[in-house]
Amino acid sequence: MDGTSTKSFLNALPFDPREFPRETERHYISASQEDLDEMLSTSGLRDLPELFAHISPGELFRDGLQVPEELSYESTIERLQELSEKTSLKTSFIGDQLPVWSINPIVDFVSNLRPLSTSYTPYQPERSQGTLVTHWIYQCAISALTGFEAINTSLYDRSFAIYEAIACAIRTSDRPKRVLLARSLFPKDLEVLDTIAQGTGIEFSFVEIDPKNGLLSLESLKEKSKGQTNQFAAFVFPQVNGFGLLEKVDELTDFCQLNGIRSIASIDPFLLASGGLKPPVEFGLKGADFIVGDAQHLAIGANFGGPGLGLFGCRYHEGNKRDLRHTPGRYIGKAKDISGRDCFVMVLSTREQHIRKEKATSNVCSNQAFLATLAGANLLSKGNSGLKHSLQTALRNKNRFLRAIEKLEGISLAFSQSPCFNELVLETCESLEPLFENARAVNLQIG
Repeated sequence: MDGTSTKSFLNALPFDPREFPRETERHYISASQEDLDEMLSTSGLRDLPELFAHISPGELFRDGLQVPEELSYESTIERLQELSEKTSLKTSFIGDQLPVWSINPIVDFVSNLRPLSTSYTPYQPERSQGTLVTHWIYQCAISALTGFEAINTSLYDRSFAIYEAIACAIRTSDRPKRVLLARSLFPKDLEVLDTIAQGTGIEFSFVEIDPKNGLLSLESLKEKSKGQTNQFAAFVFPQVNGFGLLEKVDELTDFCQLNGIRSIASIDPFLLASGGLKPPVEFGLKGADFIVGDAQHLAIGANFGGPGLGLFGCRYHEGNKRDLRHTPGRYIGKAKDISGRDCFVMVLSTREQHIRKEKATSNVCSNQAFLATLAGANLLSKGNSGLKHSLQTALRNKNRFLRAIEKLEGISLAFSQSPCFNELVLETCESLEPLFENARAVNLQIG
């Protein structure tokens, strides 16, 4: 690699690969010729072909797979650059619970720490004190926003977190595997729940939306559960629904409490800072039992596909220490080592990687700890004042947007009598395609 190409190559990366020798190796964890010779000798073999001598020659690939050769490290970066230049980034007005908030610059710095971005789940967690500290920061930050004592680190996305909360609610209930779902949940979450629940015996019943105000119909809730409230283990409802409207969470939570149904509230943690929405610990008389959500936007921008940051939390206090034992994921706590020094430990991890599969509460718990680390860094750096400023800016922008909409013919705010916060739904009798084209022409992505 000559000097000019090296400089260009390094400018394309947020880190210097020369600092990490394995980065530019053909295989990330390579075996040297000495390693191969030692393994063959230990196995009593002369060469690699002898390792496969027991396989019929007709079953072996003689000429390799008919695919192109792999790209070099440098060529891979160049190819990714070419692809990235085809992306047209626009100001997002998509909504659908994919908000775009300002991110503190420290997130870019942390995300570019190569040893962190390439690390894996710590199977000997106490040897990875730095990783545990970042988990602890995330958990404490989300706990401060929500009021919930136990926040796990972490699940794949919101829809998966909802399912895990449902499974946990069923495990902690002696009722049938029947669950009430709010029709006002994000539609894609409902699709995922339907897929995951297949073959589990879980039965969903839906509480419908009142078409007049876009909110859950309390009449539908009462009708759906009339005479059979003791047949439902849980009720899942959003604080901010799929239309961006604020549901009557106090009434919904108290309904669950009155009828012995576990309440699962889907929340947006960003909206819970000072000047924002009521925290779920204050829903109704006693608060929700479980919280779920997606915290992706606390760390990275909205993206098409890829991981979210599934938020999951439960209560843990003198009156309720049972639920925690039935939840998925990892919980970090403080302790003292044998020398009396402060340290961090994984106080609970009911994952199948750490305990017997038969005892695990979840057979899938994707490692979103990297995004949780970034989210924790962002929350810590912004602080409550920074989050409050972002919320105030969002409200001012919403009001500016509403004033602008009033000047447009054929477009109006849907469900204008229902409260909303930072996401709106518009209605129009006009064709949508010209609207999309006009928006793209001024660098807006709407949907």
